[in-house]
Amino acid sequence: RYPLAAWKVYPHVGAWRLDSEEVGLPFLQRPRELGLFRVAAHRGIADDAGDYAAPSSPVDLVRAARVFPDIQFLTYHSGWQSNVDENHAFDPNQTNPSGVDRLIKAVLDHEIGKAGNVYAELGSTWRNLMTQPQAAAHVLGKLLRYLGEDRVLWGTDAVFTGSPQEQIVALRAFQIPESMRETYGYPALTDRVR
Repeated sequence: RYPLAAWKVYPHVGAWRLDSEEVGLPFLQRPRELGLFRVAAHRGIADDAGDYAAPSSPVDLVRAARVFPDIQFLTYHSGWQSNVDENHAFDPNQTNPSGVDRLIKAVLDHEIGKAGNVYAELGSTWRNLMTQPQAAAHVLGKLLRYLGEDRVLWGTDAVFTGSPQEQIVALRAFQIPESMRETYGYPALTDRVR
């Protein structure tokens, strides 16, 4: 009845990987055959450790994105974990990053730049971080710096959390402090960037 726009998958459930030759890569052939070039994968907000190799890590999504450059990969929650402190800049020397840094490391390691096919989604991530301004500034700053403004998406997850109005108001007003922009190379949150 309604045309399909994307596949939404939860590969952390059962711990199958988008880059596995047994399940993930054959699965990704199917959207391509159907002319669907968008896959949204839940990555983050899980009960695992939140490290680079954890089932909720987006590293497999990024590896699959290298194999399927014609498919857009939407990383739901951007790899964010509620049990990980995001109040820090990305450290490129960290071999086992956690939280959102997993997505950034994977994108850098696999040379998927700001014009690439990997997107970071902020639905529940923003809702959970909007009352933690330092951590929120780092998450938004890191994602914008390494993925670019055209690769960061925001949906409210309102179906689970109720009216999104407070989230919308908070995002419209939020700023990355100038000191953080100067120190870490984060962009300003201008109206155009929003």
